[in-house]
Amino acid sequence: MAIRLSPGCLYLLVILFVPAILTAYFLHSATWLVIIPLGMVTLALLVAAIPGRKRKVTPEQFADALERHLLGTEGKWDWDDLTSFPFADERLEQIRREIPKFDSLAQEKDKEELKAIIAALRRGELPEVVPPIHLTYRN
Repeated sequence: MAIRLSPGCLYLLVILFVPAILTAYFLHSATWLVIIPLGMVTLALLVAAIPGRKRKVTPEQFADALERHLLGTEGKWDWDDLTSFPFADERLEQIRREIPKFDSLAQEKDKEELKAIIAALRRGELPEVVPPIHLTYRN
């Protein structure tokens, strides 16, 4: 019976154990075979637990990003970045939470609604965006 590892598992094992094997070899102590992988996993968990920073975005910058999406001139990951990472300004954050409904601008109604949001942001106003009733968000 052969053990088959996916490439992802193989990479993980290499990343965890090659430094441990090298350290154990040069320091002549097998305890490093346990200490190094456990330390790396602990460090990864600690880094993952750090809350993400919120981006400082002005209404004008937000409007520019929305307009690039409307015109289809954005980069490959720009829309994902815009909809995924929280803003420091809570008023803009409320709008950001609701814009995933504009992922696909197939309907003219969606394009017009997005144009209205962009225009309001450019005027310095913060439009009211009514959340869908089937979604809930944490404050």
